[in-house]
Amino acid sequence: MKYSSYIFVALLLALYFILDFHNILFFRPQGIHFIRQSDSLSFVANYYKNGFHFFEPQVFNLQSTDGKAACEFPILYYITALLYLIFNEHEFILRLLTLSIASAGFLYLFKLILLLLKDVVYAFAFTFLFISSTVLLYYSNNFLPDPSALGFTLIGWYCFFNFFKNGKNKKSLLLCFIFFSLAALLKVTYFINPVAAILSVFTYEFFRKKGFKKGVIKNIFPLILFASSLTLIFLWNAYVLYYNQINHDNYFLVHALPLWDLSKNESAVVWDHILNFWYSKYYYQSTFHVFAMIIIAGIFFIRKSEKLILIPALFLAAGSTCYFVLFFAAFKYHDYYFITLMPSIIFIIISTFVAIKNKFPKWSNHYAAKSLVILLCVLSLNYAKEKLVQRYINNEDLHSSIGTKLADSRKFIDSLVPENAKVIIVTDQTPNGALYFINRSGWNIRDTSEKSKADIATYISQGAQYILYTDKKYIDDSFEGKKIGEEKGIVLYKL
Repeated sequence: MKYSSYIFVALLLALYFILDFHNILFFRPQGIHFIRQSDSLSFVANYYKNGFHFFEPQVFNLQSTDGKAACEFPILYYITALLYLIFNEHEFILRLLTLSIASAGFLYLFKLILLLLKDVVYAFAFTFLFISSTVLLYYSNNFLPDPSALGFTLIGWYCFFNFFKNGKNKKSLLLCFIFFSLAALLKVTYFINPVAAILSVFTYEFFRKKGFKKGVIKNIFPLILFASSLTLIFLWNAYVLYYNQINHDNYFLVHALPLWDLSKNESAVVWDHILNFWYSKYYYQSTFHVFAMIIIAGIFFIRKSEKLILIPALFLAAGSTCYFVLFFAAFKYHDYYFITLMPSIIFIIISTFVAIKNKFPKWSNHYAAKSLVILLCVLSLNYAKEKLVQRYINNEDLHSSIGTKLADSRKFIDSLVPENAKVIIVTDQTPNGALYFINRSGWNIRDTSEKSKADIATYISQGAQYILYTDKKYIDDSFEGKKIGEEKGIVLYKL
């Protein structure tokens, strides 16, 4: 156990090598959720191009005032832009930053499970089993903030349990809420975790029969930390709403998409996507089956579980259920929303496994039981590897294909269009994708409908200087302009 953390890091790096992460790290945005990937990189590029004004995040699409728009706390984008100053513009920097934070979270998940189970074999097996989600591995080496939020959350939970296991060291609790706050700033839905933590603190006091009043007095420090975290999250999200309102942005999701807003047919479609399309991407099916068996068996022996683990697990389960209902519609297209549920899944599994382990200590400590968990872990990781290969083989779709096409003609575009020019791209399905690939601000046109033609006229009146057609068949001669170049089916007009 003395060198277990070093062994874990070595195994994690070996896993990354097997998964080809050392090559994927240098891939451009592509494949599933290309839109969100290009959004993230657009924030980075605009910090780098337009000055490091932290509280004025921008994207390339000018649907809002000067492209100003906000969503998650932009600390990762800002740091990446600063690193561009040192290493020049390299997209892998954001991937590497995301992967590093997620990996730190995985390490502390291992340390947490070791702290709770006091069994190094199970700590290795369960940690890698939880990591073996295709969705988690795909986005951990990507541009989205969700894995970083999870990484900060897992570090926070380790600090939380370290607080109770090691004489209530206030430093651990302070670090706990710092990491929880960072996670919730990146994705506000991760505020489930500090809520579950503070409720757990007071529930522990209740079971110790200290009384509510004494519990509050005794735990004033956790209360102050929670209140500070809540205030910070509230202020940032209030600023996001204000910033988007004054800049007329309505692109980024800053509200719930609840179950009750959907019709029965719409709900059925979402369920169909979750159960028949995304389900196989969340985890290896047998992993889900074993998780279900552990939970069912653990419920029968729930009295054998440990309150220190069970109570947070129950609060996280309740919070995750609320999150699932409140953002139900988003699960139709967004597989990464599953990542927010992972702390709940982890704690429910560990809590119920502890109950089984305490009920059947000889059986659970037998090498056969441990071997079965290790075998499942290996199979689950192999399954995730196959799914990742499929994602990167089938990486071209309607959304990312235009970006790839424009990237191949970047020199041609740069030779004709000034960097500060405003460009209309006809057609592109993504708000920022094609604009990011040509490093220009402007507007995207999704189709050639009459409404789109009216939009083009509007954008011209707002200062558009060039029209870029991604295919000759989209050209509309009704707009005044001069053809200035053509390459590989891409046609440029100067207005």
